[in-house]
Amino acid sequence: MTEQTQVEIVEEVAAPELTEAEQRQAKARSLIKKYAAVSAGLGLIPVPGLDIASVSSAQYALIRDLAELYGYQSSKERIRVILGSLLGGALPVAVTATGIGSVVKSVPFVGTIAGMVLMPSLAAASTLAVGRVFSQHFESGGTLLDINVDKMREHFKTEFEAAKLK
Repeated sequence: MTEQTQVEIVEEVAAPELTEAEQRQAKARSLIKKYAAVSAGLGLIPVPGLDIASVSSAQYALIRDLAELYGYQSSKERIRVILGSLLGGALPVAVTATGIGSVVKSVPFVGTIAGMVLMPSLAAASTLAVGRVFSQHFESGGTLLDINVDKMREHFKTEFEAAKLK
């Protein structure tokens, strides 16, 4: 037996087939990581306000892609209302944190540097939290029409704090 054949056999034994649900969860995790990285990059935009708008757009796209992955149709307006309610209620936690990161950029030189360090991590943490909350909601059979924003808000706060620590 060649070394390559031995490796192929070991890989077949070690890598069992994933169920459809496991494949979907893996794809959801991949989407969340991708959009968190995109959000971190968008957090580097040096223009206060434009960075937040750009991160919000990435979060809308993440929710749209997650909804599609779970077989739900979405509208931009519906996602905006849900995300606005979710983040608006979590204002002290997420929006204020990212808003401060954005506003800090308006202070000449020092603020730009501080904002460039702070904003990407807060944008990524916020996007990770949004993705995890919606993924869990969809995974449990929820849709964009039956969201309990109050319940999701608490989960978002927890996920945001956990993501900030990473």
